[in-house]
Amino acid sequence: MKMFRVNVVMSIGIILILFAVISDFSRNSLKQTQATNPPSDQKVLRILAPYESTINCKMLEDIASQYSMIENNPKVEVEFISKNDFKKEICMNLDQNRLADLIICDNSVMPALINLNVLRDISDYISETLKVSHYSLVQWNNTRSDGKYYGIPFTCDPYVLIYNKKLFVQNYVAVPETWEDLKVAARKVQRVGIYGVGIAARQPEEVTAFFLQMLYSTGGSIRELNGEGGMKVFELLDYLKTNKLLPVKCINWNQEDLTNKFIDGEIAMMINNLSALSIIENADVDFEVGAAAVPYEKKENYMFHGKNIGVSISADYSASIQFLDYITQKSVVSQIADTTESVPVQLDVEYDLQGDKYAISREFIQKQKGHGIAKSSLNSWFDISTSISDGVYQLLSESEPSLQNLADTMQDKVRIAIIEN
Repeated sequence: MKMFRVNVVMSIGIILILFAVISDFSRNSLKQTQATNPPSDQKVLRILAPYESTINCKMLEDIASQYSMIENNPKVEVEFISKNDFKKEICMNLDQNRLADLIICDNSVMPALINLNVLRDISDYISETLKVSHYSLVQWNNTRSDGKYYGIPFTCDPYVLIYNKKLFVQNYVAVPETWEDLKVAARKVQRVGIYGVGIAARQPEEVTAFFLQMLYSTGGSIRELNGEGGMKVFELLDYLKTNKLLPVKCINWNQEDLTNKFIDGEIAMMINNLSALSIIENADVDFEVGAAAVPYEKKENYMFHGKNIGVSISADYSASIQFLDYITQKSVVSQIADTTESVPVQLDVEYDLQGDKYAISREFIQKQKGHGIAKSSLNSWFDISTSISDGVYQLLSESEPSLQNLADTMQDKVRIAIIEN
């Protein structure tokens, strides 16, 4: 009987220990679940953004996660979509009344979104917080309509010339500054299996941004694409293609594809966004990389490429404004620039020249901030970019295109798009 009582006591003890272990495990599991799955009553703030490189997407997700972890903040969810599907997705969401709270877009696209009544007027917020003074006045061009503000500059990611220093040194090639220099350099560094220069010509927004980067350096404008300036851009592209310095297959490359071709050694230099350097850095290439201003025709052209962020008309306004407060803090602006190797979007946040592995010059940064110009602010941007990219696609894909006919057709389509909007 005594032995029986001992066994019972021992059994009860074991059960209590097991219960304690299970309870502790359950508590820990609950804590982990709560950490990864927020309470059902926690607000959710949704952001829609065009997909770019994996690194740029991770940067935005990290910022969303950091913000979500702050006590009493809503959980921020980011949805990435292809640039090609951006307008379609926006219009579908608008029709079905399920727009994201915040929308990130190329700065040239924002006027078209304003015209579609997708974005909310945030002029009072801009005025109350005195945000205008922290950015170049030119950067606000594509955020305004009829004197009202509908967005805030989010990134500054200018086009640059990125080149393989090893090939340049081996072939005694100077970094090109003009288009004639570019032609000479492309010929000298070209080898079997290595093209002289590459561009991204697959997505309309990207090829149009590149085209305008080159066009404005000729003194031309988007309203005279078949004029002297536009024809010079066509002639340059035709020269590079005809002499096999530029691969025709670039019509299938987006900017990330272009960067990967450079990393793989298939092209000696490329005209791409500055943030491409962040992809190159993570790839740990076995050659030294250089970066400089894009070669020009008549004059240097420092254009503001990058993203804006706006609040949708159906957003949780107060929660969206709170998030804008967070991402416009200098520490966050600096984090975005450092992570993506881009220029800080605010004038009073310094570019990290000391930590710049690829030696972008101080002069380039100063000119970008002090002399940058805005891309055209037009409501019909989606139609315009399609017209320009179609023309460039034809030029690169056809064997003997008529440059004048292509330029005339492109100008007619762009003119109609501008008039109809």
